[in-house]
Amino acid sequence: MIRLEIRVGKIIEISKHPEADNLYVESVDVGESTPRTIVSGLVEYCPIESLLHQQVIVLCNLKPRALKGITSYGMLLCSSNSDHTKV
Repeated sequence: MIRLEIRVGKIIEISKHPEADNLYVESVDVGESTPRTIVSGLVEYCPIESLLHQQVIVLCNLKPRALKGITSYGMLLCSSNSDHTKV
């Protein structure tokens, strides 16, 4: 059985990915000794100002994955409307 490790975290830093226009690089505090770096594709849906210092839901037990040269240690979980135009 696969179990999901879902935690609430807070985005403490966020910037645009230096090599990809559609990606953000977030530093998320999920209660560990150091914040997690997470790369997400939310640029076209959420401005930086709306994400910074927000509480988010993080899927934590994914294998680390490099996205355009930056390793992501989790995934932000989001919901959208039925046609995926609003997140």
